[in-house]
Amino acid sequence: MVPGSLKAQFVHESVGGGSIARTRGTLVLNRSRAFRIDMRSPYRQRICNYRSGVDVVDDTAHMVVRYDVGGLLDLMQILKVAEHDRGNRYKSRYHGFRFLLWTNKKGEVVKLTFRDKRGATNTVRFSSIRYNKKPLPASRFQCRAPRSYRVVHGKV
Repeated sequence: MVPGSLKAQFVHESVGGGSIARTRGTLVLNRSRAFRIDMRSPYRQRICNYRSGVDVVDDTAHMVVRYDVGGLLDLMQILKVAEHDRGNRYKSRYHGFRFLLWTNKKGEVVKLTFRDKRGATNTVRFSSIRYNKKPLPASRFQCRAPRSYRVVHGKV
């Protein structure tokens, strides 16, 4: 069953091109495709989706990078289309990407892996997971930035 919303702490590790990058933060996700990521380490950023776009608010650089991703990024859909593989592991295919998901005894996703377009292997580990039956209000997913921040349009 896909929850109405969830909140979790995460650690993301990307390995590729001879380097390892790690980020930490909090993820809040709604069944309606809305999500918000608050990264704490190694830098502070807020990432929020809005309709068909994603905003990355970088308070260090005083800028917002806006991406038009259409339906490309729907984290709940990755969960919805997952099929049992073996044990507590599930496979999911979404927009040409292959995901592996691991669950705990409660059926909560605790780890997700995928290979990105650059060939890096990405692993996301979740902890302190809280599922809610009902979706959270839309205001919870907004990333507001001061008007003085520069807005740049990024490419996916």
